[in-house]
Amino acid sequence: MSPLIDRTMMESVFPADELVTLDDRALAAIAHEPTRTFLREVGLPDQVGWFEADQLLLDGDLRIGGDAWQAVTQRHPSCPFDMSAWLTLGGIALDDVIVDTTTGVVYSIPENGPPHLLNTNVDRLAYFLHALEEERPEYDVEAGTDEGADPQGAERRLLHRMRQVDALAMEHPESTWFLVLRYVRNLLQD
Repeated sequence: MSPLIDRTMMESVFPADELVTLDDRALAAIAHEPTRTFLREVGLPDQVGWFEADQLLLDGDLRIGGDAWQAVTQRHPSCPFDMSAWLTLGGIALDDVIVDTTTGVVYSIPENGPPHLLNTNVDRLAYFLHALEEERPEYDVEAGTDEGADPQGAERRLLHRMRQVDALAMEHPESTWFLVLRYVRNLLQD
């Protein structure tokens, strides 16, 4: 299966120097080959905005599983996910973004809630971030065009694209993505 998004597409909306890639040495601990390939060849943006990469990821110091995830498991005993192979990628707002290094599934841990599926893989996470940047002129006055902004239209288009590309990611009503979409819709109303 070919990737949904590649380096060229990411560079069309993010500066190349803001796309975090890792070398093979750092990626050796990630068992899921498509995730390794994506993080080596395409990368995730490190940008204060929607996604900010974790400092340990930036440093190439990948810490998978361990005591921190044991503590999260204890805080959420009814959570069905095995956190023993989780790696923090970064965050969206106050929500942590994690990848399961054996399956490639991406999860979110909201500031005040239990973990939930964020995206079915890191490729789709990057696609969502790319889509948000493509639509930015429609909801962010600072990035706007002379035609004016259309935050409600941007929200509708983003929701449609997100559901088309990763329907499972949009099944959880408290998903980080719905928080992001509310922000897109309401940004100009403040």
